Amino acid sequence: MSKDLMREEQIFDVIYKMINSKANSNAFIQGISGAVGFPLTVAIDATVILTHYEPLINDIRRLYGRKPLDSKNFSSMFGSLFKEILVDIAIDKVMGHVPVAGVYFNAISAKALTWRLGMLITIISSRGEEINKVNLSNIVKLIRYITPQTDMFKFSKPDYEMFKKIVFSVSDNEDKAFEDKIQTALKAFE
Repeated sequence: MSKDLMREEQIFDVIYKMINSKANSNAFIQGISGAVGFPLTVAIDATVILTHYEPLINDIRRLYGRKPLDSKNFSSMFGSLFKEILVDIAIDKVMGHVPVAGVYFNAISAKALTWRLGMLITIISSRGEEINKVNLSNIVKLIRYITPQTDMFKFSKPDYEMFKKIVFSVSDNEDKAFEDKIQTALKAFE
């Protein structure tokens, strides 16, 4: 095994564990907010952006030697993803506002959203510095295909090997090659 491949394997292993840790922590915090319901769930949602999502995204980028996202780029990225993550947010917000019952739905939605964002940033960061907003929605669609949540009452953690295979397949790709691989993968699922 080459030195570069070994280093990439180590980075990936750290990232996978990091996403899992943030997903579990976020699920716990969001679950607690679901016990009370609205308005605590809204306050917690705003808090985890700063305590979980932004640090996770920037830690992943740093591991790949990429610049952290500033608040403007972070907001812009989330804005361009809003349509793609709306389903996760909708389930969380509708079911999560119901006191006591919201514990479960908030926890599942928090895990799913943390994993999807972590996977997205890993894929993008392994490819290069730039975040092409056009590719974001296609990557999120691909992530949904490879990690389907077929049961709203159960969260399934993404498969380590499948996630690794996708990240390694786009690592250091030029824009065109990256777009082609994402499109080919999407076509295979559609």
